[in-house]
Amino acid sequence: MNREINIKVKSISDKMKANKTLLALGLIATGVISRIWLRGLLPAAPHFYLHFGNASYPIFMIDMFFVVAALSLIAGRYLGKYGIVVPLSIMAISDIYFGGGAILLFTWTGFAMMALIGYASKNKSFSTYFGYGILSVIAYDIWTNFGSWLGWYPHTINGFILCYTVAIPFMLWHLLSTIIALPLASLPFEYAKEHAMEEAMTEAM
Repeated sequence: MNREINIKVKSISDKMKANKTLLALGLIATGVISRIWLRGLLPAAPHFYLHFGNASYPIFMIDMFFVVAALSLIAGRYLGKYGIVVPLSIMAISDIYFGGGAILLFTWTGFAMMALIGYASKNKSFSTYFGYGILSVIAYDIWTNFGSWLGWYPHTINGFILCYTVAIPFMLWHLLSTIIALPLASLPFEYAKEHAMEEAMTEAM
């Protein structure tokens, strides 16, 4: 009896590992394709401006951040500790196309941090995971804007304030888009996770 149970458990474990590998590859492919080829499908940002000093800055900016953000959080929650590989792979592959400088250190580690935050919510409720996800967006923007300040702005208080003020349009978009995209993208995985757990318990009995 014990031998049969062990065989079933091993079979279930092998199946879950294979599914996680396929999921990781699918998430990476989705992220790369979205960053490179789907960005042109995004609508234009509304023409509202923030006046700061002698310059005007758009209040709202639109980019593909929400795709990589959602995939990073999903990878962390549903793939476990190896989920960090997903955002790093997405960024490494797509940045071969885009190129970049020292800021890549901050964007790559920013998305890796989001995957780790997703992993921290692995055994928590979906609402807690969603809350963690929103907090991770704020943490990402604080971190990457710090990198922007180091690289392109005067290392003064005024330069620091200007950097984070100019970043407001991006943060607004990052928050709004992730609030919409994260639950929509995550719910199918949440259902699959619950279904897999029920199936595993049934097969092990």
